[in-house]
Amino acid sequence: MSNLHSVAPLTLNDGPDLPLLALGEILPSWHPDIERPVALAGGYSHGVHSLGDKYVLRLAVPERAERLRHEAATLNDLGARPDLVGITNRLPGVVASFDAGTATDDGCRSRWQGCHGLIINRFPGKNAFRAWLDADEATRVGWVREAVSILRSVHGFPEGEPSDRFTLVPGSRYQSGWYGTRIEAAGTDWRDCHRSYVSKLGVRHAFSPNIRHRAVIEESLAACEARLDAMTSVWGPRTGHGDFHLHNIIVNGTVVTGLIDWEWSGLTEPDADLAHLLRWSLFPAHPADEDLEDRVTGADFAGVPSAVWSAYPEVAKINSLEDRLFVYLAEHDLHQLTEHPDSTQAVIRLEAWLAGAHRTLIPGD
Repeated sequence: MSNLHSVAPLTLNDGPDLPLLALGEILPSWHPDIERPVALAGGYSHGVHSLGDKYVLRLAVPERAERLRHEAATLNDLGARPDLVGITNRLPGVVASFDAGTATDDGCRSRWQGCHGLIINRFPGKNAFRAWLDADEATRVGWVREAVSILRSVHGFPEGEPSDRFTLVPGSRYQSGWYGTRIEAAGTDWRDCHRSYVSKLGVRHAFSPNIRHRAVIEESLAACEARLDAMTSVWGPRTGHGDFHLHNIIVNGTVVTGLIDWEWSGLTEPDADLAHLLRWSLFPAHPADEDLEDRVTGADFAGVPSAVWSAYPEVAKINSLEDRLFVYLAEHDLHQLTEHPDSTQAVIRLEAWLAGAHRTLIPGD
């Protein structure tokens, strides 16, 4: 992993804009084809900045810095895997991973002390969600199949014909759950991992002073518990993306140029890694940018599930896939309600899963 401090000192003074100003002076001299940072839209918990056409800078505040360090480590590991030689050009390459804040010369601590920066290569094109409405159906299906095929390779399946062979990850333990409530190194049995995670969600809701929608939460927790027998370990812990959806798929014309945002990567079962993409195909307005919320409907994304299963036939054949998918989807929205108790969107989705909407996402429906 590159360390910017080994190339140039990075002393940043107090003030929200000064770190970028300092980086703008240092980076071009360190790497001649890097340009001064320009803020990009989005980024959620991380500031995202263009460094010209070739690179992107992401900056994380201290409490989220470890996520960028984790992403850098994951990307370096993926780049070193010999079985991924054919797709490494679709995965971000780490140019530098560095601490973005240091003590100032007079000993005062910068407000950016503990922040972390990650510079990766920039893929040409735009995220597939923004490109979706302007594309024809054949192009959309092609994007989904190509992106899922890349993910399938990351999971360890060889390219080409359906296979039950994969690259083993010895001594590994699953991570279960979503985002800030997920359980790291949860165990080696997928069912036990989800039993622990559902229990954790139940405790968080039970003791939350801001709990809303108690009836639908309790019904959803009970429905997850009733389906835990379906959560068997199928292939064992596989390296997964953890946040695989159209916003994190970059397309240019008819081609997928890259999969981005690996900060939530971890060891998972392959079917769990597809849940985000499937969820948002039914509820596309929920993750949409504000200017697209009123323009997108489920009908625009109706072809997503069949494209997913055609690109990943091994997952399509998993026993009890319907129950497993329900658990993944409900867990996500139960998590959302622990973070955002007033989220009407999460409640709408939970009510939909309880009514059987997830069945429209499985193969053959």
